[in-house]
Amino acid sequence: MKPSESLYWIRASLGVVIGALTALYGYAVGVPKSSNDLNNLFLGLSFALLFFIMTYYALKLVYIDKFKKTSKIITTGIGIYFILWIVTWVLVHTLIYA
Repeated sequence: MKPSESLYWIRASLGVVIGALTALYGYAVGVPKSSNDLNNLFLGLSFALLFFIMTYYALKLVYIDKFKKTSKIITTGIGIYFILWIVTWVLVHTLIYA
């Protein structure tokens, strides 16, 4: 598997995991459903961005020799990360509050 493919699939997996964790965290801190789902979404999005930045630096250490430009490390898989994050967040959030 090419380094770009493995980085893509790592980001996809992280999107699913972080999506579930942020939905569960929003439930655990006790944000009631009737109060404001938008606050819960922004809290989850903040955590998703934070985890993306943290994993960027971790993955940069692993993939620094495999890419010519370090900007390629941040852009590879960014779309799938956030798409899978939002899909997973919505599904878990819906299951919790159903």
